[in-house]
Amino acid sequence: MADVFVSSLVSTILGNLNSLALREFEIASNLETDLQDLGSTLSTIQAVLQDAEQKQWRSEAVRNWLRKLKDIAYDADDLLDEFAAKAFLWKARENMSSKVSDFFSFKNSTVFTFKKAHELKQIRQRLDAVAEEKNKFHLTEKVGDLEIDDREWRLTSSLVNESEILGRNEDKENVINGLFGSSLDQNDLSIYAICGMGGLGKTTLAQLVFNDERVERGFGLRIWVCVSDAFEVRRLIKAVIESIDGSPCDIKELDPLQRYLQEKLRGKRFLLVLDNVWNENYEKWDGFRNSLKVGAKGSVVIVTTRIEKVALIMATLPIYHLDYLSDENSWLLFKQRSFLMESEEGYSRLERIGKQIVLKCGGVPLAVKALGSMLRLKRRESDWLSVKESEIWELPDDGSGILPALRLSYDNLPSYLRQCFPYCSIFPKDCEMDKSQLIELWMANGFVPSRGRRELREIGDEIFLELTWRSFFQDVTEYHDGTVTCKMHDLVHDLAISIMRFECYMYDNNQSFGSPKQIRHLHIPIQPMPPSSYERIHSDKQYNLLKSCSSVRSLILGGIGLTEANCPPLKHVRALDCDMYQIPKSLGKMVHLRYLNLRDHGSICIRRIPNSFCNLVHLTYLNLSYSRIKRLPQSANCLLNLQIMKLSSCRYLCELPQGMQHMRSLKCVDISRCDSLEQTPPGIGHLTQLVELSIFIVRKDHGYGIGELKELDLGKELSLKELDNVTGSTEAKSANLIRKQNLRSLSLIWGKQAGEFPDNEEEVLSSLQPHYNLEYIRISCYQGLRLPSWLIDLPNLVLVELDQCKRCSHLPPLGELPLLMVLKIKGMDAVKCISSEFYGNGINPFSSLEELFFDSMPVLETWKTVEGRGNFPRLQILVFRKCPELIELPKFPTLKKLRICERESVLFHPDLGSLKIHDLSGLTNFPSGLLQNQTHLEELNIESLPDLRSLSNHLDNLSVLKHLKIFSCHKLKDIPEALQNLNALESLVLSGCDTLVSFPGTKESHNTQEPRHSGMPTFGKVVQGRGRRGLALHSTCSLY
Repeated sequence: MADVFVSSLVSTILGNLNSLALREFEIASNLETDLQDLGSTLSTIQAVLQDAEQKQWRSEAVRNWLRKLKDIAYDADDLLDEFAAKAFLWKARENMSSKVSDFFSFKNSTVFTFKKAHELKQIRQRLDAVAEEKNKFHLTEKVGDLEIDDREWRLTSSLVNESEILGRNEDKENVINGLFGSSLDQNDLSIYAICGMGGLGKTTLAQLVFNDERVERGFGLRIWVCVSDAFEVRRLIKAVIESIDGSPCDIKELDPLQRYLQEKLRGKRFLLVLDNVWNENYEKWDGFRNSLKVGAKGSVVIVTTRIEKVALIMATLPIYHLDYLSDENSWLLFKQRSFLMESEEGYSRLERIGKQIVLKCGGVPLAVKALGSMLRLKRRESDWLSVKESEIWELPDDGSGILPALRLSYDNLPSYLRQCFPYCSIFPKDCEMDKSQLIELWMANGFVPSRGRRELREIGDEIFLELTWRSFFQDVTEYHDGTVTCKMHDLVHDLAISIMRFECYMYDNNQSFGSPKQIRHLHIPIQPMPPSSYERIHSDKQYNLLKSCSSVRSLILGGIGLTEANCPPLKHVRALDCDMYQIPKSLGKMVHLRYLNLRDHGSICIRRIPNSFCNLVHLTYLNLSYSRIKRLPQSANCLLNLQIMKLSSCRYLCELPQGMQHMRSLKCVDISRCDSLEQTPPGIGHLTQLVELSIFIVRKDHGYGIGELKELDLGKELSLKELDNVTGSTEAKSANLIRKQNLRSLSLIWGKQAGEFPDNEEEVLSSLQPHYNLEYIRISCYQGLRLPSWLIDLPNLVLVELDQCKRCSHLPPLGELPLLMVLKIKGMDAVKCISSEFYGNGINPFSSLEELFFDSMPVLETWKTVEGRGNFPRLQILVFRKCPELIELPKFPTLKKLRICERESVLFHPDLGSLKIHDLSGLTNFPSGLLQNQTHLEELNIESLPDLRSLSNHLDNLSVLKHLKIFSCHKLKDIPEALQNLNALESLVLSGCDTLVSFPGTKESHNTQEPRHSGMPTFGKVVQGRGRRGLALHSTCSLY
């Protein structure tokens, strides 16, 4: 059965009835009385909704009444939205040209008002009937907590601060001991199954094992794949490859996928975790397992599953049945969640009730955490007794497997959370949900309540945190670019589906659904299929489903391309996320639309935006990134509610609307990597709510100057271009960069000047000093003689780029920056010497630097060290490109990787772990000592050395070398016999070595596997290492 919660929607409608736009419309349209009556009836119903939502558990009649009410409420909400849209269009006329004004056909306003007045009357009649019907249910008026609770714990808790795992140490040790049993070393592949009911912590146990130091040391390769419902061999192999490589895999067909995976696993002792497996088909499992049988002895697959049959099919070792938590550990876990401290007032009084509640949870950690988190906010004894004595505990099992504790936890959510959480069932199980997208979708659907002047996104962020704390979200991850994602436990996902069964639907070819008209949120994901079957426009079944879902409000289409021909009339849609070849004109009829994501996912190419776009007056979020549009229409200025505009990587975009200064709601304009953009619109300074602006192009004309940024509180990243148009220090200071404390990344870029060196660039740069919170800075095409002194006054800098500062002859004292991790210096033509000035006056210069790049330094000759001080104590990667005069390097004790390219001489540095030498012409042989003394070298890449003829005597001492790659050495004739002595060698890749005439013979080895050949003709006999991993050989070279 699906629960029905309508109180939050009714609250939204009542709030909209009081909005300024609607009041203006009702006065102009003579609808004041009708709308006031609608509000009065809704207020009467709202008073009893909390009681009705609670009684629906035991009364089907109440549930049906709520469903009827919700259908009417949706219709009312849509109608009020159309009224507001028309009001916005009237208001937008002030910013429109006559051409755009004609497009809106305002002459038809009378017809519109007459038609909508009739619809309003029908809604009122239906609502009056429902209001009358409520009396027979004897509902009680209650005051619900509809506001967000400002508790400090929510604002200060960490997204990734998981409670300590309790009661699973013994289980962890048992599983680890099983992984290292003596019998496993004799098996090529062992399968270990962890089995138990949902919510017991199977995934948590597997994670504890996976991250244990002993396991990390014992397995050379560890892989984690979440399987979930769909056990599709191609998808799983791809997931394993992507887990190993850490990047997307573009291989489509099954056979090359299997071959590539085996190349990755061959000869390695690996641990693969297959989490949450449901597949009971032995043939599917056998097909996947066969791809894994190439690893070293002792390789293990851990499977977690709820189903005993699955464990029996897959396991080759005794099944590990995970037991319930003990009462003691369950209480400790509950106490962590529900009490701040034992000394708090009323602890002993609530402890007795809490222990009785814990017993009802039956030792299931997920249930314990959910109820403990919920009760942390409740301190009245009556609230705790209400949970303990709830009839939900006594409800008969409906076969869904959903824990009563989870139902209770949901039932006690505030109304604003009771919409946000179940909406997430629009995403598939185990889906990694993007936090920002979730909040935007919640906002588009009106789920985030307004509260005074607070930002809705800020409130949405708190809702996300609260759902995380209450255990509805888990596996919260923050990535380096600031993206935050989360998942839902599959039991929690089942709960969300049960609540939104009639309203949320995720398309599945094999799954039936109820009435299409009841579907409010629809997701048609990309279906797994071979590339030969790919179609941008999917089957008629999918299109007919779209056409029949006339009431849909959220539409997420993965892999379906909407066009003018196949776009159905989706007039109620508020959130649309899909691919499009072209934006149909009919999109302008979706007047309720708030969220529009048409981001190009790789194969589509939107080139033009129709004028009907300006009808989308409710739109707050627009993403057209990666499209091929050249300009936005001037009518885009009518999008007065637009807050987020993402146009990143639109490489053909050359123009933005000139009237953008009227779009006063804009908060974010992302035009990063729009390299064809010629100018930013005038009057940007009028957009006082703007907090993100990735690019600003300075011009000398009025409205284009850098002073437009003065009052803008910009954050994240900002790139200032064409700074040669800044007249002097006074204008530069007017940008007020030193006050922009939320800015994290700043690029200062001058125009490329042919032989012109303005004499004011040093004072301009000196006056562009940013706030000390800055973490990244790039200075490019600057033509001054010296860099600014304020560089070393930015203590939080992590990355510095100095690019094409051709007239600067000295490097600034960057060694004084305590947090600097990456330094890139390119095109500084006048620098001859890296001197002590570069290190600064600190005792431990460059204390955090890990990566250092020098590129295009044509006169750099010497690098002086500073005696008596630690130099570069953490440097790991050093890259030189086009630095032909530099002969000798200082010694860097921690250096692991050295890359040398496009230079006439070759630098020498001992004790490297990785060395890449490439793009060196004229080099026929390596200088003596370059490789012979590299006793720690594990990886060697030799690439694009067109004149290299021999490697003789250079491989003799590379005793720990594991990976050797030789690419595009067209004159290389032989591989030295010393290759046979590289006992640690695991992989050898040869490509583009067309004149190779000899290769070492085979040396006897007892512990290796046959090498792998692929691609081109084989070499006949191939060297093999002595180690247990053997040697994988990939060749695209022919032997003559």
